[in-house]
Amino acid sequence: TDAVAALCLRNNYLQTLALSVAEYRGLAEFPDHLSLIDALERRGLLNRAVESLPDDKALRERAAAGRGLTRPELAVILAYAKLTLFTDLMATKVTDDPYLSKELYRYFPERLDETFPDAVSSHRLRREVIATVLSNAMINRGGPAFVNELQTATSADAGQIAAAYAAARDSYGLQDLNARLDTLDGNISGQTQLVLYAEIEQLLTRQTLWFLRNANFESGLQPLIERYAEGIAAIRDHLPALIPPFHADLLARRAAAFESSGVPRDIARRIAELSALSLGADIVLVADRSGVEVLEAAAALFGVLETFRLGRIIDAGSRIVLADRFDRMALDRALANLMRAQRDLTADVLAAGSGDIASRLATWRTAHPEAIDRVTAAVQGLTEGDMTVSRLSVAAGLLADLAKSA
Repeated sequence: TDAVAALCLRNNYLQTLALSVAEYRGLAEFPDHLSLIDALERRGLLNRAVESLPDDKALRERAAAGRGLTRPELAVILAYAKLTLFTDLMATKVTDDPYLSKELYRYFPERLDETFPDAVSSHRLRREVIATVLSNAMINRGGPAFVNELQTATSADAGQIAAAYAAARDSYGLQDLNARLDTLDGNISGQTQLVLYAEIEQLLTRQTLWFLRNANFESGLQPLIERYAEGIAAIRDHLPALIPPFHADLLARRAAAFESSGVPRDIARRIAELSALSLGADIVLVADRSGVEVLEAAAALFGVLETFRLGRIIDAGSRIVLADRFDRMALDRALANLMRAQRDLTADVLAAGSGDIASRLATWRTAHPEAIDRVTAAVQGLTEGDMTVSRLSVAAGLLADLAKSA
């Protein structure tokens, strides 16, 4: 039927798009692709010779020449990543989470879902279908090495990563945002479109890692995602009034750059604000732990951000380009430690008396003037010159020490 054909074509579209994004980011993610190949070989799941993938010597030569995997080679590791993820998901219980039943309904034509909902929900291959949809979606939207890199960074299993992926995707409304980018086909240059998709992919990866490290999934996905989606939506709605001047200027410049490339204003704005909204999960977590409203926590966190000029540090840190994957893991860890210290300081501000956030910030500064001035000067000194992993680590340490002593 036409509905089945449409689902097949959609799957082909998304897989082709995944290859294009992977090719666009190819050299930057080359070390991750090599790590994935090694991981698949160690598990006995991939034979390079059979799949016509280059040997280690050829790959080293490519790296030296500044070339990554070709599109056909990316297609091979993309396929293996999906097949492996499906098998690994089936070995976990994540497919039994009621929230993920929506993945089951995405697999079948809408008319079938509406006419036979009970038959769909009780399908004897329910777990297999959900695992198939999840593995396709995760690799299509996260890239071939998405799961392998997250496993290396956290030691999480496939089921935990899938749960964190669903939390990140749906808390930030990324399906809707990706769908809006799809409507730009033929209206803007393909290269510009790939840049936009890559921005979403970066947020997805970063926030999936955040949920792996910080979220509690014991009560299931539904309440967790509802809470974070509601909080992040509130932050998005009030973002212009919340963000400090540095973030506002950065957002405006990025949005203008996208618009100049033909991106509609509303979509340009949505993509440009992803950097500031990446703090949304931290804000919701602080709000819940401190027992305050999300917008109160947001005002406090952005106040701390501005006090120590952390926006500049985080932005500079996120733009560090590192060829070695372990250097990139160290960078990620330094940024995570920085964000943890920022959350702790935000909680201190929220606990500093009563009144509005401006009053609490003032009370907090008055209570620790010397320590705050000392750390502020030291952190600001780190912004002079090129940002490095070492500088980020020092900044995180200074802020963590302040949070402990305050």
